[in-house]
Amino acid sequence: MINEKAPLPDDILSNLPGQDAVLGHVVTVDGERWRKALAARRLPTVAGKLAHDGRTTVTRQEVFDLGDQTPSLEGAFQLLYYSLAWGLGPRASRLNQRLDGLAAHQDRAGELLISAWTSVKNGAPTEDSYGLLTTDRGAGRIPWFGPAFSTKFLYFAQGSVTQPRTLILDQVVSRNLHADVWPKGPTAAWWPETYQRYCTLLANWAAQASENSRVQRAVRADEIELALFRRHDRSPE
Repeated sequence: MINEKAPLPDDILSNLPGQDAVLGHVVTVDGERWRKALAARRLPTVAGKLAHDGRTTVTRQEVFDLGDQTPSLEGAFQLLYYSLAWGLGPRASRLNQRLDGLAAHQDRAGELLISAWTSVKNGAPTEDSYGLLTTDRGAGRIPWFGPAFSTKFLYFAQGSVTQPRTLILDQVVSRNLHADVWPKGPTAAWWPETYQRYCTLLANWAAQASENSRVQRAVRADEIELALFRRHDRSPE
């Protein structure tokens, strides 16, 4: 179980990236591959950068801009495409399987995505919003869209107007928490309660960093997440 009351590790405090680095966190994506794959499955057409041929880049801020919109069915698919493309990067592993699963359950997926997006916008507990996309045992409710991608969708769904509460959790971040607060913690299939504890921990660490005399500014919780993602793996062998 995650120790939510653990003190902020000094190496994380020393490597806070800052808000600009978080929002500018950029990933290269293959827009042409996405466009063709979606068209082949008759899924809703992608708009924006991913609609163009060749490779392009997507930043966190650009995906947040989609989350800032009023929840809608069309917007939910755009938000999913961009959060997934940003998360998968240029290789986009298992993209065909993921989109096959989405196409086979398109109507249900649309309902779940809108519900989760609306839940985040309304300020619902992170456990509840996460539970709309993930079962109590940590399985994705949309085939091939597991907990790690659920957290990315929820993270971007909150938009950039408010401070982030729902945060990205993936196997890299999970593994890099083992030594400090989460010994032998799973690197996938996180339960809703576990995700809630994780978000609470990072909010606590952001508050501790904000109060530290070495920092002297307000620290966002996603700065902690990015610092953890970039952290050298300190978990025991």
